[in-house]
Amino acid sequence: MTEDRAQQPEEIRLDNPIPVPITPLVPTMHLDGVTMDNVNRADRPTALMPGANEAGARTEWDATSLEEAIRWLESHADFLHKQSYQMVEIQDRMGGSATAGMPTGTSPLGTFPRAQDLATKHSSLFTTTQQNVRNLAADLYQAANALREVKENYETAERANAMSAAEMERVFSDASKQKA
Repeated sequence: MTEDRAQQPEEIRLDNPIPVPITPLVPTMHLDGVTMDNVNRADRPTALMPGANEAGARTEWDATSLEEAIRWLESHADFLHKQSYQMVEIQDRMGGSATAGMPTGTSPLGTFPRAQDLATKHSSLFTTTQQNVRNLAADLYQAANALREVKENYETAERANAMSAAEMERVFSDASKQKA
């Protein structure tokens, strides 16, 4: 395991108790120490560190933890999918989708100059955001399905390994009986 380099200082300072002339050409310039960045220091941003009860950089998985990850993905996908349809309330408060594309008329924002233009931009932003939330939900569902397939392959491999172990035990048992 590598050493924890996060505890090293950010700078390295080398003090020279006797000032040394840098060059003979410039006798008034003396070097009495050097300060430099410690490039060997590891920096771990606190925002990227796992919090309490978080797995962090754990890389070991089993069928149970894969199932938990699938549930997490699906629950977040469900939430985002529902939100993408419930956020229509925002559009309704802006006068609905029909008023956003109207070239003339009263904007839900009022009659000040450029109100209609602002309402159209808001409608466009709303539509883009809603579609992106739906796409994200679909991507999470897709990730959950892919992870489910990984889990099934993992379980299939575990069963195959268990069968192989049982078969090996039977072969060794049969071989020991034949010797006797």
